[in-house]
Formats: sequence, structure tokens, C-alpha cells
Amino acid sequence: MVCQLMGSGFCTEKFSYNLPSVINPSARYVFFLHGKIVEKRGPNGRHRCFGIYDYHGIVKSFRNQGFVVISEVRPQGTKLSKYAGKIERQIKTLLSYGLPPEQITVVGFSKGSAIALLVSTRLKDLGINFVLMSGCTHNGTHVLDRYRKIVDQSVHSMNGRFLHIYDVSDQKCDVCRKILKNVSSEVKFEEMKLKNGLGHGLFYRPRKDWIEPVTEWIIQEH
Repeated sequence: MVCQLMGSGFCTEKFSYNLPSVINPSARYVFFLHGKIVEKRGPNGRHRCFGIYDYHGIVKSFRNQGFVVISEVRPQGTKLSKYAGKIERQIKTLLSYGLPPEQITVVGFSKGSAIALLVSTRLKDLGINFVLMSGCTHNGTHVLDRYRKIVDQSVHSMNGRFLHIYDVSDQKCDVCRKILKNVSSEVKFEEMKLKNGLGHGLFYRPRKDWIEPVTEWIIQEH
């Protein structure tokens, strides 16, 4: 556990749930990619509208569902492409041990979902799962342009099975299908709309509202 001084002047702790040294070929592996709030304010960062982010609680919830979780608190200002390369290498390590691709899932929230999209362009296996939580942003925001740039440059390279899950009241979120409409016909894409009323803040904590349907989607037969 390391103390890292953030740009705002306070100290946050760096945590990681590393790739296991021994790979269980029958286990299901989840790469969890948190939102930008954690980069800026740590694993329990507070947002003025959405409250406290419970990073460790979310990781624990996935582990309680039986998944092997690989995750870490990213440094502030993490570059999307560089970090996507790190996840790509870790996934290729799992595949090299003979792990079936359908037992690998990349779950990304907010900025984490942008990283997940980039990871999908670097892997050629259609069996890997990707969960985008509040992943495509509302018209008129600068982040939407960032997503469009990612997609426009790589849309024909995306591979995998996708779930986009979001709260209908999320002012930061729009329908991913509008952005990803030009992906290969071989890519499987589903959307799940929740009516919780918490908007973007729904995914700040490990609520059953989203943990359970995401888990069910991951483990269902392809």
C-alpha cells in the first residue's frame, strides 16, 4: 500500500488486485475499470452530486459473485490508450494459459468504459465480454467527442460481446447504439436501461440494482 500525493494536495492510497500468479482455467475473470473520480480523489472519492465512491465495495461484490477480480486504482491523468495496452497484455496472458475467452469480462464505468472500448479494438476474439456502465455520454459534452474519436478510428476493429447498462436519468449518458452503429455485424451488443433515479451515481456503490443483472449477463450462455 503506497501513499501518492494527488494534484489537489491530499494523499491517497494505491491499491491493486493483481493478476493471480496461478491461473485457474475454470474460473471467471473480471477486469474492473473504475471511473475518473477515483483517479482524482482516491478509492473513496466524494462527488458533490453522487456522494462517496465505494471502489473496494464494488470489487468485493464481484468477488462475492465468484469472479476473480483484477483491478487497481489508476494514477491521476491515466492515458486511455496506454492503459488499454496494459489490460490487453493481461488478457493475452490469461488466454495463453488456455482460458476460454467467454470466461473473461472487462467491466468499465465512465472513463473505465472508454478504456474497455479501446481494449476491444486490440483483441481479435469475439468471445470476450465487455460491460460498459454509463459508458456513452450525452450529446453536447466534450466526452462524447472523445468517444466518437475512439469509435471513428477503431469501429471496424472492435470485437467481443457488449452490454451497455445505464440509468435513464443519467444526464451524462446516451444510447451507445447511436455511436456504435457501424461495428461489425459479428459483434453482439445489448443495452439495459435501469430506472433507479440515481443517474451516474448509481454505479458509485455496489447496488444489487446493477450488480445482479451484470452478473447474470456475464455468466449466461453465449
